[in-house]
Amino acid sequence: MITHPILSELATHGVRMGLTNLRAFLEHIGIPPGRCPFVIHVGGTNGKGSVCKMLESIYLEAGYTVGLYTSPHVQRVNERIRVSGTDIDSARLSKLLESTHLAAGEWASSEGFDSDIPLTYFEMMTAVAIQHFVQEQADVVILEVGLGGRLDATNVLDTTVSCIVSIDYDHTDVLGEDLPSIATEKAGIIKSGQDVILGMMNESVDRVLRYIAGTKDATVHQLGQHFNFSMGSEGVSFQSGSFRLEGIKVGLAGTHQCHNAALAIQIVHTQQHLRPVTISSTLRGLAQVEHSGRLEWLTDTILLDAAHNPAGAEKLADYLQEIRQGTELPVTLLLGCSKEKDIRSISVILSSVVDRIFATHCSHPRAKSSTNIVREVKVDTPIFDMGDVEDAIQHCRWGEELVVVAGSIFLVGAVKDIWEERSAVSSGLLSDDNLDSQ
Repeated sequence: MITHPILSELATHGVRMGLTNLRAFLEHIGIPPGRCPFVIHVGGTNGKGSVCKMLESIYLEAGYTVGLYTSPHVQRVNERIRVSGTDIDSARLSKLLESTHLAAGEWASSEGFDSDIPLTYFEMMTAVAIQHFVQEQADVVILEVGLGGRLDATNVLDTTVSCIVSIDYDHTDVLGEDLPSIATEKAGIIKSGQDVILGMMNESVDRVLRYIAGTKDATVHQLGQHFNFSMGSEGVSFQSGSFRLEGIKVGLAGTHQCHNAALAIQIVHTQQHLRPVTISSTLRGLAQVEHSGRLEWLTDTILLDAAHNPAGAEKLADYLQEIRQGTELPVTLLLGCSKEKDIRSISVILSSVVDRIFATHCSHPRAKSSTNIVREVKVDTPIFDMGDVEDAIQHCRWGEELVVVAGSIFLVGAVKDIWEERSAVSSGLLSDDNLDSQ
């Protein structure tokens, strides 16, 4: 399903940070914080979704029943909740949404709750995901943080191991305007006495994370200090103490995915005593991993990437710089973003590796209009106000240029929807309009 009436209604009420309501509701329906026996919690600014997908793929290869909860979705809300590598089916999702909505109303009434919305959109989806994982008796549950960490709804469960992939600027209106403040919020997923896996961080962030881990007696495993990776012609090599893996192939494009793979391997390695995984399962899992909308080639000349903040734009720019060395095709960027995103920084970073920019927007209510994008973007690269994405794609010279879709996961999803709907009649989509008059 694309969405559900319950979710559509909840989406109009925005975000409410905090754990009190969801924790109390889950207790009410018989799901205490420790109900799921093995939980991996992954947070960070960028890369957390990729690490989650890698972990899912590895543990599936090892034969475990794996529950995966991620956000946001690219095309269908079902994508957010997966068991055994399969999105929750629409009938099951609808049934769980309706029963959870009813139970939440009854709970709120019994508790004298004075809000019309006892659970927000994200709390509702988190509650549904956890119930699905419990019902399916998942051996491994992987949770991707939605926003921040400390007060994020995914933080209601007792976790086994946590991972913070990266810290950079994003959601500064909620998490704080400086990196140490953002790090403090994201470090809220670290639990007492557990292992915490950290990516490479700058010094100020590193101090914050290590201090918080120390106050909770958590064991820190940090990339670049306690474990490491290197890239060679035969693949990626990984080392953690005396443990080594050679010839690792990563199914996701971009050299930054080697960083993410190292984190995933270290998580699996530190938890071997609880969920054993063979080397062959680890290697197969990493080689076969897929992640929609992250440096995803729709065709050999259409690249989709959900880069929606400066750090993500830097990774995309690095990748484009690499591939441009092997092609003479010009590059057109279809650029869209949500209203709250830093489109100026994103556009400056990407403008250096593209030949022209088509400002566009999809129908999502959070999408910034193409006109406003053009007003805000100040770059030397030619930029055109192309309006709705369905109009914008009509002006791409398909097959004669490299088309990159970036800036918003909602935009990426819209392009995938259009492509799938029109793939059988692509001649009507792939026009070759001349923009010289614009």
